[in-house]
Order: sequence, then structure tokens, then C-alpha cells
Amino acid sequence: MHLSTGWLMGNPKYPIDIQAVARAAAEHRVALEINNSSFIHSRKGSEANCRDVAAAVRDAGGYVALGSDSHTAFTLGDFSECRKILDAVGFPEDRILNVTPRRLLDFLASRGMAPIAEFAEF
Repeated sequence: MHLSTGWLMGNPKYPIDIQAVARAAAEHRVALEINNSSFIHSRKGSEANCRDVAAAVRDAGGYVALGSDSHTAFTLGDFSECRKILDAVGFPEDRILNVTPRRLLDFLASRGMAPIAEFAEF
């Protein structure tokens, strides 16, 4: 889960108040990212934090987007580990934004973003 400061919410090296972050994100309709790379090689030990973040976002009524953080074509778009975490906490499918283009576009529109002409047919 990337923030503009460059640190990652799921990284156990950087403790945060997960409940407060999840509530604030939900209140301001900001989606948090769960990144597949966190579970495979780049941030070992992040699984428990990411599971806690997913559960907190679920409870707060917030949204998530899934990322692969892929640096090779072989893992591009692979969200399998993210899905395991979301399934484990019973995260609602309708609050995972990048499952369909339409869902993501509707979410962006609900935040006041102008329609993107190239994506009108989605």
C-alpha cells in the first residue's frame, strides 16, 4: 500500500495505527493498495499486516485496489496472493476496485474525476 512518502503500509518495519488509517481512507473515499509483491519477495513478513489492513478496511467500509508491483512480464497482473488475503478476511468483492474497468471508473467518477473519453465504452 503505497503512500506519497514512499513507505509501505503493510511493511512491518513501519508500524502504523491500522484502524485509524483504514477509517480515514474510508471516510475520504481513498482506496488502499494491497500489493502482491509484498507476499512473494520484496517485503517478507508483511502478510500479517496486510491481512490486518484488509480486515480494517473491510470493517470501515473502505475500498482496496490490487497491485502486482511487477518488474517482469511474468508477474504482471498476478494478484493471487492478494486474493488469498482478501478471501481470508472475507473482504467484499464489490469493494475491490480494479476487478473491472467499469468499477474503477465509477469509483473515480464518484470522487469527482471527469470521465475519460477513451474508456467511455467500458
